[in-house]
Amino acid sequence: MIARALMVLVFAPAGGLFGKAVAEAAGGHHWWRWLVAALVWLVLFGLVSVAVSNHFDEHR
Repeated sequence: MIARALMVLVFAPAGGLFGKAVAEAAGGHHWWRWLVAALVWLVLFGLVSVAVSNHFDEHR
């Protein structure tokens, strides 16, 4: 249950940031900032998600 919630909290905002990058690119604006933000979100919060998930798995 916790792992699924964490997965949603990691991937849903990242998808929104990727979508913003695509929209900015289509508008001819600087899109790379949004792409970097999405990648940073995935890496940082992905690692936090794994750590929290492992913590709860160890205490079962």
